[in-house]
Amino acid sequence: MEVQPNDVDNIVDRWRGDRSYLIEMLQDVQEQFHYIPKEVAEKLSSDLDVPLTHIFHITTFYKGFTLEPRGKYPISVCTGTACHVKGGARILENVMRELNVSREGEATPDGLFSVESVRCLGCCGLAPVVTVGDDVYGRTSSTKVNRLIKRIKGKER
Repeated sequence: MEVQPNDVDNIVDRWRGDRSYLIEMLQDVQEQFHYIPKEVAEKLSSDLDVPLTHIFHITTFYKGFTLEPRGKYPISVCTGTACHVKGGARILENVMRELNVSREGEATPDGLFSVESVRCLGCCGLAPVVTVGDDVYGRTSSTKVNRLIKRIKGKER
């Protein structure tokens, strides 16, 4: 998705230009673009009279923000103890191979997916656990996740 000049203006206006809502504005940007584009950070810095370094501090401190594009459907594979014991690491490797991405966090060329490992999703009784966006899938396998990916791709076509 390409950044349009009024995209940032709309977000700033939604928060009435109050820089005390910078994190909320960044959350809106993250939701809209699936990452924080550099040109958006620069425009927020200028519009809100906030140092660009402060914006980059926030976006690199909080895991919910990323400075590189994420997929529309971010996939998180738990590799915490319970999930690891039940094959979480193998699922992560297989999903990365299925999506043809070489490193965690990298978006697929079509922008649909990105994948990363997480240390714990807090539902160890359902191990191994994978999330796709806000949806949680427990007692999963590489085969089940691959079917889910295919279903999403079909829906997006």
